[in-house]
Amino acid sequence: MAEAGYKNFEADQWYGVVAPAGTPRDIVLKLNQQINLALNSAELKKRLTTEGAVATPETPEAFGKLIAQEIDRWRPVITSGRVKAD
Repeated sequence: MAEAGYKNFEADQWYGVVAPAGTPRDIVLKLNQQINLALNSAELKKRLTTEGAVATPETPEAFGKLIAQEIDRWRPVITSGRVKAD
């Protein structure tokens, strides 16, 4: 990207698990707890490392904040590029 004139360009790929709006808080917290247990396991960490990924266990609130930040970050690119989902 630097060769194309975009200095300091940074883009990450991330994955997460979301639930439908209105999912009871206790269910969200239980899912989060179990997902974080898996992400902290040696077996899954090893597997993710072989894929070049890094597990980042978070709270539902922290993940929601990341999603909001990414939307704000990429909105100008999507708008100016008139990007449409197929």
